[in-house]
Amino acid sequence: MIELYHNDMSVCAQKVRLVLAHKNISWHSKHLNLRSGEQFNPEFLRINPKAIIPVLVHDGAIITESNVICYYLEEVFSDNALMSIDPVKRAESRIWLTRLDAGLHEQIAVLSFCLAFRQQILTRYSTAAALESFFSNIPDPSRQMIMRDMVQNGTASPRFELALHAYKKVVSEIAAALQHSDWLVDSGLSLADYGYLPYIERLDQLGLSLLWDEHPQIDRWLARLQATDAYQSGMQQWHNQDYIELMKHASSAAVAAVKQTG
Repeated sequence: MIELYHNDMSVCAQKVRLVLAHKNISWHSKHLNLRSGEQFNPEFLRINPKAIIPVLVHDGAIITESNVICYYLEEVFSDNALMSIDPVKRAESRIWLTRLDAGLHEQIAVLSFCLAFRQQILTRYSTAAALESFFSNIPDPSRQMIMRDMVQNGTASPRFELALHAYKKVVSEIAAALQHSDWLVDSGLSLADYGYLPYIERLDQLGLSLLWDEHPQIDRWLARLQATDAYQSGMQQWHNQDYIELMKHASSAAVAAVKQTG
């Protein structure tokens, strides 16, 4: 039996659901509302004391960290493979995914919160005491500090400009990879494509698709992935329209921020 503790619009949860869908793996949903703080419930903290989703529970074994979960699913469920048999191509896929863990995941959170999601938190925790309670519930001091900065400072946070710069860079590298291939690794559709799809779609939802205005191959790559059955069941059916509308309203601020940073 497989259980997945996840959130509808979490990019790292979307990544895992894409792999589950691609491999036609049945799973039981344990959806957590992150804005209301369900990740801090004692039941979930016993499963992951870091209060972070996604978490995969497979026959009692607890697997955390989205990329680790994806590798685990690839190793345990061999059908519909998402890693090449060529060791060099497998390494290329791993390099792409490692970059997400090395900073790009945190940076998409910075862009998302500074432009849009901070408003949800400020509305839900409308007093200084309530907001402080939300921050103090975050067990990791580093994550707590980052969350404070994003919520309190928005696009004025220095982290925002750094995150925008990081995504300008990776978008250009994705464009280069897609110049002569339909996929990020030229051996075919891989974990790398499903890994990056949620992040690039999030940029689009935030109004930041102008980052690849000069790279139409990225739009074609997105269209190919969004046409898959895995996308329909792993992402689209979980889309939270309230969140998408919130990000849509942030798009004008996103465009202004890109033009300001050059």
